[in-house]
Amino acid sequence: MRFSGLLSAVVLLFSIALPTHADERWVSLNQCVDQLLQRWAPEQLAGITYLSGADIDKPTHNGTLESVLALKPDRVVATQFSDAKLVARLRDYVPVTVLPQPQSWSAYQQWLAQLAELGLTEQVVQHQHETEKALTRLAQQPQDVVMVMPNQWSWGRNTWANALIERLNWRNQTATLGSGLVALQLEQLIQWQPDRVILEGFSGQTFALANQWQRHPLMQRWLEQQRVMVIDSATAACPVVNIGNYLERLGAEQ
Repeated sequence: MRFSGLLSAVVLLFSIALPTHADERWVSLNQCVDQLLQRWAPEQLAGITYLSGADIDKPTHNGTLESVLALKPDRVVATQFSDAKLVARLRDYVPVTVLPQPQSWSAYQQWLAQLAELGLTEQVVQHQHETEKALTRLAQQPQDVVMVMPNQWSWGRNTWANALIERLNWRNQTATLGSGLVALQLEQLIQWQPDRVILEGFSGQTFALANQWQRHPLMQRWLEQQRVMVIDSATAACPVVNIGNYLERLGAEQ
């Protein structure tokens, strides 16, 4: 379970060997990176995506080369799912850091190491410490879990959610259905008797057809017999950035 030793050593080497980025102006190309840098480096964050504009008081861009460069960044922070053509064009003008989108624990450690390389050493170490505490607490409760999402989807193998569950030494029953996003069949689902059901990404505030199957009479009856945990849609949208909230919700019953 303990992973802080190796990563802390890597972080220390970064902090000694690499130049500081403390005075750089950073612009984010990703809504989840918007959230992360607002928490970890608000003074350096010079621009965010228009998608986060209402929630974060920073200048925004609309994802074009011109709108990003207009914010005069010293560095752009993207993810592997950012527009590859935009990233390539930006690199003609400014350094671009491309963070992985972790689907495994090793990719998550790489994600943290890259953030440490940017000079966010203290933030990474504190994040490690808090994450390991939460993992250790939850790992003392081995169990079978079923993850349920809108439109009858769930997380199978080779996904971040499954990696997190495995890190807890829990068993993700929906991983038996395949890799990536897997489709749930109601008839099969109600035959399972997990220790916990994790409802991820459902919206209780507005009507959505994607949520309708949650209200099926058989589904309702099955859920009434389960211990249910709820991952709200905001946390689920950026689960790696929001790992603290995600783990907190896994430890709380509805």
